[in-house]
Amino acid sequence: MDVLFPETGRIEKKDVVIKNGTIKAISRVGEIPDEEAIKIIDATGLMISPGFIDIHMHNEEKEDPYTIEKCLLLQGVTTALAGNCGSGLLLNEFLSIIKRPYINMAFLTGHRRLREAVGVSDVYQETTPKDISKMCSLLEEDLQKGSLGLSLGLEYAPNTSWEEIWNLTEVVSQFDKRLVSSHIRFDGPRCIEALEEMITLAEKSKVRVQISHLGSMTAFGKSEEALRMVEKARERGVDIGFDTYPYGAFCTFIGSTVFDPGFEERWNKGLEALEVASGPHKGKRLDEELYKELRKNAPSTLIIAHVMNEEEMRLCLMHPMAALASDGVLERKSGHPRAAGAFPRGLRWLKEGGLSWPEAISHLTTIPAERMWLDSTIGAIKEGFSADLVLFDQDKLKDKATFSEPLLPPEGIEYVIVGGKIAVERGKLSDEPLGNFILRT
Repeated sequence: MDVLFPETGRIEKKDVVIKNGTIKAISRVGEIPDEEAIKIIDATGLMISPGFIDIHMHNEEKEDPYTIEKCLLLQGVTTALAGNCGSGLLLNEFLSIIKRPYINMAFLTGHRRLREAVGVSDVYQETTPKDISKMCSLLEEDLQKGSLGLSLGLEYAPNTSWEEIWNLTEVVSQFDKRLVSSHIRFDGPRCIEALEEMITLAEKSKVRVQISHLGSMTAFGKSEEALRMVEKARERGVDIGFDTYPYGAFCTFIGSTVFDPGFEERWNKGLEALEVASGPHKGKRLDEELYKELRKNAPSTLIIAHVMNEEEMRLCLMHPMAALASDGVLERKSGHPRAAGAFPRGLRWLKEGGLSWPEAISHLTTIPAERMWLDSTIGAIKEGFSADLVLFDQDKLKDKATFSEPLLPPEGIEYVIVGGKIAVERGKLSDEPLGNFILRT
């Protein structure tokens, strides 16, 4: 079997032995006697990779906490970080609705949820020093319970002050191996200004900052400049990284600040570029009447915005620092195909860009593992590491999810192993969830 070692860039024919949830041995083919095995998977013709890691997913839909997990699992994702874009729940809320995850789940505490918890429910409202103090206390409690950090969604709370951001980040800085993820304040023409704000935060606070879906914020003629900024910051020792997804369209709720009047000028695109992704109008393109109706009466409706430059999205994903992520968000099992197709599609983009299989796989494994401080236990195939693996057919690997049918599973993912147990076999999910919570205490 062909085993991928993304940390070394090698593909080697090896047998992988799993015992008690971890990788016990990586041996020459046929070296371990078959009679010692309880179960043997014949991986002839398949590639074996570390389980994929989604550093940016959403799992905040209380009524349906498992659909996205299952979609990710069918793509080969075995570990994920939820609660991004400031929309994460408090940790106790996550744990109360997810009894056991299908994949290994870590969580961020959402900035907007902290605001709501102290009575700031209006996203345009500015906070008081008293509000900020209460938010800091709640964040500290969440970090003590195991949250991996704070997620900001500054575009969704546009009047958030620097004082508010700084005070919350100072709380994060008091804990070991925690990060701040940020959906930056502006997309389109002002994205460079917004990116500079987060570089400044990382540089002054010494806290690790992860820029969310960089491509979707900058793919309006600004991506090359944005990537140079990140590179220069890292050369100065700033702990900053980013993730991105492989589509030229983003998706969010029609009632959000993203679609406040004036968005057409920001993207140089009109309403015809906006597709309804959930609810009774699913599949329709917006016009002025439907835009106003949904904003007023159905603000949770998801909208797919076909507005980004795909070549810039590819440029961001090909960058050596990029972590591939799904950013999947659904409403009643409807939404963007990235929830079910981002990982095989992203691998195709990376291969089309000229990367080897180990190089491509690193964007799904070693890079996000390092950003989450998980690289001593997952993200690679090493003895003693968690037995989280993906077995796929490189010739058949293909995303099938579309904008009209966003939850179609991919082809070519033959087996997914989570904690040493088979979670997906020939496209069929296990009856029971096999994942665990990742809590940092």
